[in-house]
Amino acid sequence: MIDFIQAQKAFQNYISSYDMTIPSIRLKVVHTYKVVECCEYLCQHLHLSKEDTDLAMLIALLHDIGRFEQWMQYQSFADHKTIDHALFSSQLLFGKGLIREFISDSQYDDIIKNAIEQHNRYRIEDGFDERTLLFIHLIRDGDKLDNFRVKEEERIEDLLYVSLEQVNQESISDKIYQQFLHEQLIYAPDRQTHIDMWLSYIAFIFDLYYPCSVQYIQEYHWVERSFDRLSPVNPHVYQQYMTLKQIALDYIQKRSNNVV
Repeated sequence: MIDFIQAQKAFQNYISSYDMTIPSIRLKVVHTYKVVECCEYLCQHLHLSKEDTDLAMLIALLHDIGRFEQWMQYQSFADHKTIDHALFSSQLLFGKGLIREFISDSQYDDIIKNAIEQHNRYRIEDGFDERTLLFIHLIRDGDKLDNFRVKEEERIEDLLYVSLEQVNQESISDKIYQQFLHEQLIYAPDRQTHIDMWLSYIAFIFDLYYPCSVQYIQEYHWVERSFDRLSPVNPHVYQQYMTLKQIALDYIQKRSNNVV
């Protein structure tokens, strides 16, 4: 049995030791609760049972629990430069028994552990059964959906750690341009500039699994809103940027048209 209200209380207790005045800590707290909402949205549209909905929301609540300590230790959320935050979250929960603070029933442990560990993977590993894959896809989509809100509401300086002016003066790396042009999820270590980083966030749309996730992006115009936050000053880079914007808009429209 899953008591989500109790899990929320346990989460609040866990994060109470962190300084909420630090923008990056506050960002991850808000993100956590918004991902819970996104997963609930997906579960409703997929007509899942209460048990499955509660489990998906619990996974969402815990998926980034390692982020807080990651920031305190490294002052960075860049996994390829610090630690894999998904594995770190899993280790915190299951290596030291912290999971029992959030749910007393151990029957869901394998699903929770696998979903958390797979939520940030470039590609999902092989070998999971259909039920486990359900929750892996839910948290991966829910996490990506809220990233669009994060990228609109937070300051560029808090997201990319440089000024908006500096970002707009940069170029797009050829590898990143080609990956986006071919509707591919961008491999984080390939990014060279801050515009590359921004484009990699928008490219999350190419990895969305559920049609209702695509509809969510279209309904809230997240592609347009994300692209509109930057305006490269170099005419060539600006043209590349606008080309990729159209690629993204066409992709969302195409996916939407294929929804039965």
